[in-house]
Amino acid sequence: MIKLLLLVAALITGIVAGPMLAGNQGYVLISVADQTLEMSLTTLILLILVLFGAFFLLETIIKRILSVSSSTRGWFSGRKARKARAQTSNGLMKVIEGDWKQAEKLVVKAVKHSETPLLNYLAAAEAAQGQGNTILRDEYLKQAAELDDQSLAVALTRAKLQYRQQQYEQALATLQDIKRENGRNPILLALLKDCYLKLEDWQPLLTLLPQLEKSGVLTGQEAAELGLQAECGLIAHIGQHSGSDGLMAHWNSLNRKAKQRPELIACFIKQMIKRNADTEAYIVLRDALKKQSDERLIRLVPELDLPDYHPAIVRLQDLLRYDSKNPATHSALGQLFIREQKWEEAKTHLEQAIELNQNVSDYARLVEVLEKLHDNQAAADVSRQALTLALPAKM
Repeated sequence: MIKLLLLVAALITGIVAGPMLAGNQGYVLISVADQTLEMSLTTLILLILVLFGAFFLLETIIKRILSVSSSTRGWFSGRKARKARAQTSNGLMKVIEGDWKQAEKLVVKAVKHSETPLLNYLAAAEAAQGQGNTILRDEYLKQAAELDDQSLAVALTRAKLQYRQQQYEQALATLQDIKRENGRNPILLALLKDCYLKLEDWQPLLTLLPQLEKSGVLTGQEAAELGLQAECGLIAHIGQHSGSDGLMAHWNSLNRKAKQRPELIACFIKQMIKRNADTEAYIVLRDALKKQSDERLIRLVPELDLPDYHPAIVRLQDLLRYDSKNPATHSALGQLFIREQKWEEAKTHLEQAIELNQNVSDYARLVEVLEKLHDNQAAADVSRQALTLALPAKM
């Protein structure tokens, strides 16, 4: 703009001063080495103005050319970016469809001009694993991490893919590396839960449960159910590795509230029975039945192999004083009387158990008792009733 103003000013000056100098043009001599150049002052001024105008025109032309070149480069780069977006979009669709080979080809081809290269590498990693190539998967994840080594998305994708590939220990290690900084992330917590379950790592899972509930990954009911599964899993693990002594030590370490949970008591009793620690198991079961008459616990009494069943019979008879209509108690008493070979008592309780709740197992036990009492006709009648119960109802 300034140059244009100067050019206009020079032209105006020439127009105004030209006529004034027409009669007195002056004389200019330019000497360079052996060469000389003579002209009038007016001619020199006009020449300078022409050169200046030519320079200005040339500068304008060059700027226009450079502007066109820049626009051309922008068009080409924009075209590549648009193409990369389309390839990325199509590649992600192929990932969803499970067309792993085509998905990998598209997202990798687009990564150079992609606006989201991190997303491209993560999609490529999933596509590589879909083809069973975990080495290539890890290479894509490495390239993604190089773009952003603090990315939570990269770490979670790595853990998800490792988990899907049943690489549970590797997935757990990946998640533990980022847990300190992202301990409230629900996806991370859910993956941790799944890894602990697959690895049967019960104690860390129990520790994680409050966070799972607080973050909304699990409802209160789901957390309670998973907690029971973890507690029972831990009891089974201790029994497998430390035997009945380890089980008793663990049980004694539990708080009073835990020891009153019938589901947990049942888990403990079953593990003690597996380790042939029936007498110690009965002591715990007896104390539990003093405070509650849970059917799950009552059904465990006949499973115990005891040297003397009389204390157990007395305990069950005491329960009938408070709940005479409990079929589980009558069934358990009938089974204990069978072991004592007290057939009449067994018959009485089994008949009451069947009257309260028809059960194929109790029918079979009653048939055995009736045969011991040589009442073959009654045994046959009971067998038919059991067969009717066992057969599916006709439509």
